[in-house]
Amino acid sequence: MPNDVIKDPIEFIRREVSKCVFCGFCEYECPTLDILYDRGYGPRGRVRVANLYINSKIVTKKTLEYIFTCVLCAACVQACPARIDIPGVVLAMRSILNSSSTLKRFF
Repeated sequence: MPNDVIKDPIEFIRREVSKCVFCGFCEYECPTLDILYDRGYGPRGRVRVANLYINSKIVTKKTLEYIFTCVLCAACVQACPARIDIPGVVLAMRSILNSSSTLKRFF
């Protein structure tokens, strides 16, 4: 995990999300999207959820499902032309959600 994820997860997410052009190449490699076939469970959906969170702090139960079902295999990174660190974005989101009172609202 890159040090900047630990130091400032929101800035890390902001930087990585800004690289995404939502081309969708990452989605062909994602095992959870392949099984669940709901775009939120794919890399592009997770990037969008992270972007929504850092811009508006909106969290739903579905947001948690999307973020916490990623298996962190990094197949999406290999397929991404911008080499976005999607597993890093997911880990940063998990860190933020775990350290906030957000999870207590749902469990």
